[in-house]
Amino acid sequence: MKGGITRSPLLPGGDIVSALFDREVMGLADRGGASNLIGDRWADIAARHVATWIGSERRLHADDQEPLWIVRVDRLDAMPAVAAAASKRGLQNPDLLLIGQRGDQQAIQAADAKFSVETARSKQVSPEVVLGLLELRKHVPGLLDGVSEGIPVESGVFLCPDYSLTHLMLRHRRGIVRATVRQEEVVLVPAAPDRFWDGVPGAEIMAPLAGTDKLPAQPDEDLMAGVYYFRLARATVGFWLDATKPLLLHNDVVTVDISAVRDETVRRSVQARSAIDVIRRWDADVQVIRNQRSAVDQAAGLPIPGRDLRAMAATIAQAAGADPPSANQVRRRLGAWYRGALRDRFGPILPPVTDLSSTLRQLGDAGRDLAPQAERELERIVLELVAEASTGAAPAVRSNVADGR
Repeated sequence: MKGGITRSPLLPGGDIVSALFDREVMGLADRGGASNLIGDRWADIAARHVATWIGSERRLHADDQEPLWIVRVDRLDAMPAVAAAASKRGLQNPDLLLIGQRGDQQAIQAADAKFSVETARSKQVSPEVVLGLLELRKHVPGLLDGVSEGIPVESGVFLCPDYSLTHLMLRHRRGIVRATVRQEEVVLVPAAPDRFWDGVPGAEIMAPLAGTDKLPAQPDEDLMAGVYYFRLARATVGFWLDATKPLLLHNDVVTVDISAVRDETVRRSVQARSAIDVIRRWDADVQVIRNQRSAVDQAAGLPIPGRDLRAMAATIAQAAGADPPSANQVRRRLGAWYRGALRDRFGPILPPVTDLSSTLRQLGDAGRDLAPQAERELERIVLELVAEASTGAAPAVRSNVADGR
């Protein structure tokens, strides 16, 4: 370690900062949802920290003439209705709103949790954003109850972890993208590396990966090391999912077996030169199954070409005296029916498949057999969508991957 930055040939780029901004690492990590999990964890830590400000005075900007006496903190990221209403109207919404008194006046400002300061943009906590949210009150019951009309709206702040990488980004503005916010727009929040990963799915996999490298900086002592090894850990979760989920997916709820992922990580780490070597070799192994899944997806495509599907749907709707429904909606519903029909014939097709060519031929034959039925199903779906459009009904949306804890 030199100058506070961990350096080692075992790290991509030769040092921990380069490793954290390595595009290969980041891409593989996000196959396992690393960025979302880090962001969610930071949002919780930042919100808990800001909650301790209630009933106290804070000068959040260096040029504040008077401190803000904080009366309450509204956590908007815990209110899905706010995000939905804001998105529908093209508005942004910060994670938190700080409501209090400055002198004898009520005041409000935004606060947004940003684990990576280089992703912060001043407009995200601007007075204009808060004014837009105030306009949403008529659409979202309970939003900003008790906040007076015409309340002074002030520029907000970003809540960033108080660790080496944040300081480096603010000083040198180095990263995948350039840091653009000023230091006075940032409030540094304590981020204890030994507690940061508590309860975060996949954190159990960090130890065997860090143990492979045996660097001086350990994840429970250095948050930069923690972020690096957590990203690698979540990459292994993505590999496990790619290697185990069905090739012919259809409404499957896939639960991650974290213990199984950890055991496989330990097994692969025994002979590995480095943690990144574990990741690269595992990624290469799983690519064979990804290729199989891609081939199955192609063979399981709808037997009606997209252009024909659009024309046929329009003809059916016009015959019913209605406007054609969205081509994307038609394709999604017909695709779901068709996948279901194939699953009834073939089951999930679990990887790896030894004779892939035979499976692909059988899927192609099934498509030809199902083509006449698909045309009848298309008519039913178009008429169903036309009826829904007249009543305003909407289908439910579901998720298909869950983390085991």
